[in-house]
Amino acid sequence: MAAALLFYYFGDDEAYFRALQGEFRKHAKLQIEFKRIYEKSETAIQSLFVQAFKDKPSCVFVDFSKQTPDYLHLARLISRTPFGHKILMVGLLDYLSPPEVLKESIATGANLSFIKSAETFDVVYSVSKLITPDGVGEHGFASAKLNEEYVAGTLCKIGYVNNAGIHIETDRKLSKGDRVEMNHHWLDKSVVPSKHMFVKEVSASNMLYQFKYNADLDFLVIDDFIPPEGMEEAHVQEKQNEREENIIYHQKQLKRWIDDNISSSLEKKAKILVVDHEFHFYQDQARTDKYPYTVRCLPFFTDIENELGRLQPQIIAYALDEADNAKNSLEGILKLSATLALFFPDLKPFLIVFNSQLSSTDLQAALQYNKAIAHSEELSPALLLKLADALQKKMVENAGEVIIKKGVNQNIFIKKTHPSSIAEILETVTITKLSETDMIIQSEFPFAPGTNLHFTLPVEMFVNVQPVAKPSGKLPEFYGLIHSLGETQKKSLRQFVNSVFFREHDAKLNTENNEFKKLNDMKLNERNLAAQKAIDDDAAAAEQAKKD
Repeated sequence: MAAALLFYYFGDDEAYFRALQGEFRKHAKLQIEFKRIYEKSETAIQSLFVQAFKDKPSCVFVDFSKQTPDYLHLARLISRTPFGHKILMVGLLDYLSPPEVLKESIATGANLSFIKSAETFDVVYSVSKLITPDGVGEHGFASAKLNEEYVAGTLCKIGYVNNAGIHIETDRKLSKGDRVEMNHHWLDKSVVPSKHMFVKEVSASNMLYQFKYNADLDFLVIDDFIPPEGMEEAHVQEKQNEREENIIYHQKQLKRWIDDNISSSLEKKAKILVVDHEFHFYQDQARTDKYPYTVRCLPFFTDIENELGRLQPQIIAYALDEADNAKNSLEGILKLSATLALFFPDLKPFLIVFNSQLSSTDLQAALQYNKAIAHSEELSPALLLKLADALQKKMVENAGEVIIKKGVNQNIFIKKTHPSSIAEILETVTITKLSETDMIIQSEFPFAPGTNLHFTLPVEMFVNVQPVAKPSGKLPEFYGLIHSLGETQKKSLRQFVNSVFFREHDAKLNTENNEFKKLNDMKLNERNLAAQKAIDDDAAAAEQAKKD
């Protein structure tokens, strides 16, 4: 018999946890060992990550209903850390959770999110489908065939905004020069009325979130004016002048927004990369996202060039492990220094090596790297934070001098918890099959497996897209698992699916009724004409009798 899969539930809802276990035992063809852990303090919640990393669960449920910021932080740690195996993360909310928490759950890396209710079948079905497609039977709900277009959005995070546009991180692979449509915060109150944006630059380095890419996009501000055929030239020029005036007006509106929010902008300039398979920074420490600089932790390097490129740290802390076959070895440090010299000659970070048997002088000589510092003690978060404080202060002072000297327009950095930090890249897709649990989608855009699409119609929902089992051979197709529905949306979706079934029947019935009505009207008209003719004949006969 295959070993049981480990499922973690991080939360305090004992009743929901029991219901979830019962539903899995009832419907899933999986052997599962369930564990529930709930912590209340910030440091203890962050420490849950270490336990999850060591135990290597197949699925982790993170309940955001209580201590929401702390459990969202835990979810971010899980989503951006390489576990060495596939791990499914499911976000859970309740009906009291603010609407923005649902989007943040998806944007933070949850594969699926569910609003807790008495109905738990969809949770079991979707989780089982993603872990092993054969791990659950058919859902048994009616599936309606249709061919309707809908606009769907893929979530991204906005790092900063300036007078020209925004800087985003996304899993969507964009190309320089692309024109995309986006939903973003500045559409509200028409600060920037147009959804259209132009991709100015793209990159896969200097990342903050778990996404694969980042991009700079410029606002179009006001949609293009395309004159209708036959419009007089004078009228065309008038419309174009009006558009130019609107652009200037809304650029001033955007500048006013930037000026009003400049005091809340805070860039984390200094970046620390900690390579430590014990994760000292997550053990009984303050939340790493509360420091005024960026702290990222890896258990070990898997792709040094890529991982250095993603963060581009100014400080690298490396915890040596002297155990046999250890990945964080002196040989690993030699590879690290060689990679820095070859691919990042201008980066020159401080390299602090803990558990070192070499002195700093000997380490510098061995690595041929004069910014290496050796410590014989185990990794110390306090020491690193002290160094990061000094570095951050120096970098902020230098950046301030550059802005003053050059008059550079300042970027307004958006806090990750602010609703304006989430945007959506929009794409039109066609739904060809729909149930209350899943759907089949056609799209010319090749969505990566696991992409979550946000729909507002036919109901508001998220859909996790996967390769379709049996492609039809037409446009690229995707199989979608529906999630993030409340009871009201679930009921509306069920009603919509049922309405699709009756469309053909209702159309046929309406046609028959129309034909019957036409026939009735024709017969009634014939009777009316005959009656009128009889009246006319009687009148004519009476008139003739008078003459006789």
